[in-house]
Amino acid sequence: MTLFNCQPARRIASGFHPDPTICEKPDGGYYMVNSSFEFFPGMPVFESEDGEHWRKIGDAMNREAQFPYETMGNSQGIYAPTLRWHDGTYYLIVTNVNKGNMILTTADPHAGWSDPIWVEGWPGIDPSLFFDDDGTAYICGNEGGEPDENGEREPAGIYLSKIDVETGTVLTKRQRICGGITGSNPEGPHMYKRGGTYYLMWAEGGTESGHMENIARSSSPTGPYEMYPGNPLITNRSTHLTLQAIGHCDCAHFDADSTLMVFHGTRNNDEYPAQGWIGREPYAVWFTWQDGWPCLADQSYDCALDGCGESLERDVEWITPAIDKAGRFTVSGGDKHAAATCVPRADGLLCDSNGVTIDVHAADQSFDLTDGPTMVGTRQTDFRCEFGATIADARELTHGETGVAVYANANHYLTLGVHAADDDGLLRVEAVAHNAGLVSVVGAVNESADATLRLVVRGDDYGYAFAVRNTFTGEEQPLGRIPGKVLSFVNAGGFTGILLGVYAHGRGEITFTDVRYTV
Repeated sequence: MTLFNCQPARRIASGFHPDPTICEKPDGGYYMVNSSFEFFPGMPVFESEDGEHWRKIGDAMNREAQFPYETMGNSQGIYAPTLRWHDGTYYLIVTNVNKGNMILTTADPHAGWSDPIWVEGWPGIDPSLFFDDDGTAYICGNEGGEPDENGEREPAGIYLSKIDVETGTVLTKRQRICGGITGSNPEGPHMYKRGGTYYLMWAEGGTESGHMENIARSSSPTGPYEMYPGNPLITNRSTHLTLQAIGHCDCAHFDADSTLMVFHGTRNNDEYPAQGWIGREPYAVWFTWQDGWPCLADQSYDCALDGCGESLERDVEWITPAIDKAGRFTVSGGDKHAAATCVPRADGLLCDSNGVTIDVHAADQSFDLTDGPTMVGTRQTDFRCEFGATIADARELTHGETGVAVYANANHYLTLGVHAADDDGLLRVEAVAHNAGLVSVVGAVNESADATLRLVVRGDDYGYAFAVRNTFTGEEQPLGRIPGKVLSFVNAGGFTGILLGVYAHGRGEITFTDVRYTV
């Protein structure tokens, strides 16, 4: 937490990809998986040969059977996976907070993942697996569960048991092996072994401004654990650095002299107080060892506010909040896959194309997730960006509104909406901020229902500018600005980031053409 101990960090994926977990491949190289919360497809999977340059290869959760829930809200769903390889199989353990803890497996992450193996009798979130040299498997995670008969809950800390990973059966009683250094939200634990010594790493301080990462070591998985005198390993708390809330680490190449470590953090602008809304993103660094401890102590990291095109900023991947069980969206075409048809539902795939056509079956609902998703979009990957979509024929909407949205959650979002034509044949186009029930119209214009309209949102370091363009006349009408702090973490809350997408509320079949995201 000092500016005198700051190093640059490399962002390895842009837009909200929180809670990174990495695993070294037996033949060299690495895989990474991230949390996805309510969004589907979920748990994006990345691959790298050097730990610094990554590419996405798929999603571990792309079928409805892998993502069961009865109801789900924002920032629920899939929390904090851990990826490990053992004896020819990759194991991905993760929390579905609407259902429980589960394990997915595969022999090849390129080929898809199994249906869930549910872990019974293991409460809490952020589960992790550790395979010892003799093949014994351990599960560790944080406190959780219902109060006992005396109304007492488990004390905060990291807990451990043996587990049968093939059945999800917890084999031994939960044992609290660490309480953290502050007692504030110890979570995201990972266990490793190096030179016969067991190491426990965990996040602490909450995933906001007080976030940090700590480490301890022991001669036994169950402890007792010796705390590292240099804790926290990393933190940016109490600094004005662009990168904030760093923590939730995972490591690979742990037994070597140089170890790869990933963590997440948020980018924040230079306002006072600083604001960030893109989401928690993964970063990668290498560290060395001395006297059996990492050569890290109170280490800070920083990055540039906007990227230079080397951190997957230009990736476009169409996702929806929750599963589109009603089949309201179809995404097709695009620059990379002109013949591809991509359906963002449990029974299909998503393409990573830009400049696509999206067909939307309007629904009489708002942005909440009660009846499934009402929008499809792509992650915002930089503050400076543009998202645009052309409505082929707005007269197809017979009731309600349709348009583009800048979405943080169901209570905090911005819309550039086109209302159904009135009796005079006019379309009302409005730029609106929705801030926890406070609705503010920042700009509006009337357009002919015969017009073909392109809706444009332009982001910068401080917020968003909205405009509508008549594609026949070429005239563009600015519709005002909305500050990004409306969607910032300190205002909107939540664990995700910004989705830029299209929606249709009401009745009708709407076609958006040339839906395009650029940075």
